[in-house]
Amino acid sequence: MQYLQSRAPEHPKYNPVARVYKNSVGADVLIHLPQGYWTFVDWAEARDEIDFQYWVIHTEQHPYEDWSLSQLLMYWLWLDQCRRHRYGHATHTNVPPEGYETYGEGANDG
Repeated sequence: MQYLQSRAPEHPKYNPVARVYKNSVGADVLIHLPQGYWTFVDWAEARDEIDFQYWVIHTEQHPYEDWSLSQLLMYWLWLDQCRRHRYGHATHTNVPPEGYETYGEGANDG
C-alpha cells in the first residue's frame, strides 16, 4: 500500500478520472482512479470477474487508516492485477502493474 500511496499524488500517469457509484446508503460518491485502472475495471466487469459496485460498498464499510475510498480501491485493483500476473491468469494487458514484485507479496506492503 505504501508504494501506491507514495506514487499516486505526483506522478503524471495518475491523473484521476472520476466516476459516480452508490455508497452503502445509496448516496452518490465520486471514485477517482487513473484511466488505466478504469480500463481494467471495464475489462474485468465485461468478463463477469468483478462487480465494482460491490467493491465500492465493501471497501467503504472496511476503511483502512486515513486512506480515501479511491486510494483503497486503487490498491485492491492493483493487487488483483499483480496476482493475475503472478499466477498466469487472464488480464487486460501483458504488462505487469507498476511496482509489481515477481516473488511474493510481502514487498507490496513493506
